Amino acid sequence: MNLLQKLFKIVFWFGYAATLLVAFLPIAGNLSKTRINVLFEISLDHLLHFTAYLLICLYYLAGMKLGYRLFSTKPLFKFIIAVLLLAAVTEVVQLWVPARAFNPFDLVANVAGLAAGVGVIWIHNRRTKTSAGNHQRNFKNNFEQGTPI
Repeated sequence: MNLLQKLFKIVFWFGYAATLLVAFLPIAGNLSKTRINVLFEISLDHLLHFTAYLLICLYYLAGMKLGYRLFSTKPLFKFIIAVLLLAAVTEVVQLWVPARAFNPFDLVANVAGLAAGVGVIWIHNRRTKTSAGNHQRNFKNNFEQGTPI
């Protein structure tokens, strides 16, 4: 494992642990609602939850594109389970932390951010497989026909 692979893992697991730690701290805040238009209101807190989990997935995708893995077998499946666990624990633990309150919509925003991020990863994987498949087919057709590449 090279130095950048190790750094990728360290940054991920440090962020994971830091997120867990913050969930146990008795800090309170009130992020106001933002009106996007007359019919739609969203809590800035929920938007931050969504964005945080989306960014975690984009970090994973960036590492994946560079050939880095967090897990040796079934890396995407284990990543999803680890992040789902993080999303659930960081919210449920707030039931017992003073000055914090469990909000099921925070958990929904976490999972929605994760789902959006996994969707981006899935689309990337499909596009990569499709373009690799097309490239191989084109190469094979050119090779069989004697066409120079």
